Amino acid sequence: MGKLVEIAPSDELFRHPAHPYTRGLVASIPNPNPKNRRELITIQGEIPSPAKPPSGCRFHTRCPLATSRCREEVPELTAISTGHYAACHYPS
Repeated sequence: MGKLVEIAPSDELFRHPAHPYTRGLVASIPNPNPKNRRELITIQGEIPSPAKPPSGCRFHTRCPLATSRCREEVPELTAISTGHYAACHYPS
């Protein structure tokens, strides 16, 4: 949807994704080792139109943590740790 939701060094991003969309993307990566296969997780919810993005956080229509604040306010990139930023009102 044309907005960065998370910035971090790649190791940090894959080990500790803070934004729900990043967590969903990381969880959807298949493991090539057949002995370590896991169930892939898909991102649920309605995919918004890029021509008419939703108000607030552009991911709120697909986010399990979304609240009215997410629908109204655009989250700014905020430091989670040194060099790790997430644009989420409720990063984890």
